[in-house]
Amino acid sequence: MLVCNPYEVVIHGTTSAGKVFRPSDWAERLCGILSSFDKGNRLSYSKWVRPILVDKVRCVAVDKELETVNPPMFRFLMDFAADNDLRVIDCKALLEERSNQAEIEDEQVPLAKAIEDKHAAEQTPAAAPAAAGVLREILPEETATAFAALSILRSSLTDINRFVEQINTRQRPAGYRLLGIFEEGKHNAVAVCGFHETYNLASGHHIHIDDIVTMPQSRLKGYASRLLAEVRKIAAETGASKIHLNVHVHQDRADAHRLYFKNGFEISAYHFRSDPKAS
Repeated sequence: MLVCNPYEVVIHGTTSAGKVFRPSDWAERLCGILSSFDKGNRLSYSKWVRPILVDKVRCVAVDKELETVNPPMFRFLMDFAADNDLRVIDCKALLEERSNQAEIEDEQVPLAKAIEDKHAAEQTPAAAPAAAGVLREILPEETATAFAALSILRSSLTDINRFVEQINTRQRPAGYRLLGIFEEGKHNAVAVCGFHETYNLASGHHIHIDDIVTMPQSRLKGYASRLLAEVRKIAAETGASKIHLNVHVHQDRADAHRLYFKNGFEISAYHFRSDPKAS
C-alpha cells in the first residue's frame, strides 16, 4: 500500500468531477520534462518530481523543496494541475487528518484512501462546459505559457527557464512568433503555433511554421485548424506568397498529415538532412 511522503504534494490523476485524467501516460510525460540521462546513459526522473500509482491511478509526486530550488518549474507544475482541474494534495495534512478521524495511534493511512475520503467529503458539482478557447498572440512577457504544449511536441525541452531565454533572446529577434489558444480559467496555452516570416531564393517571401501542437486533453476541438487559419490570415496581411512546414513521415504522424491535407497543404519536396560530422 502506498503511504505518502510528508515532504511531497501529489498531483492526483482525477478531476474534481472524479474523472480519470487522460492521456494515460500524462504523469510520465510531465515528469519527463525534468528527467535527464545518468552516467549509464539511461533516462532517469528528477529527484524533485516522480510518477506514482495510487490505487492504479497515475499521479505525480512533487517535492515541496522544488518551490525554492526552481520556482518557475514549481509554478508550471501547479499551473498544469490547475489548468486541467487536477487535485493537488498535501500528503502530510491528509494523513494527519485521516489519522485524527480514525483515532488510531500510529496508523499509517494509504494515500489513495485519504484522497477517496476527502473527495467524498468535498463533492464538487461538475463545471459547465468551457467556451471555445481564445486565440491570440503570445507576447514575450508570457512566453512561458507556451512551454506546456511545446514540451509535448519537443521532448528535448526540459527546462522552462532555458526555453523562455531561447525563444526571447534568440528566436524572437530572428522573427519567430507564437500564437496560442487559451481556454477559460487556464493559465497555459492548450494549443500553440510557432512560425516565422522569411525570404529565400527558392520560395521568395513566405511564412514557415516551425511548431504546432495541441495538448492531448484539448484535441478534437478544431484548435490546430484555427491556428493554421490564423497563420493564413497573417500571410495575406504581410504579403507572404506561401506557407511552408516540415513534418516527419513516421506512421505515428498520420494524424498530423491528415490535418495538413485537410487545411489545403500538399507535399511539394523531400527534406534532406545530414550530420556535419558524417564522412
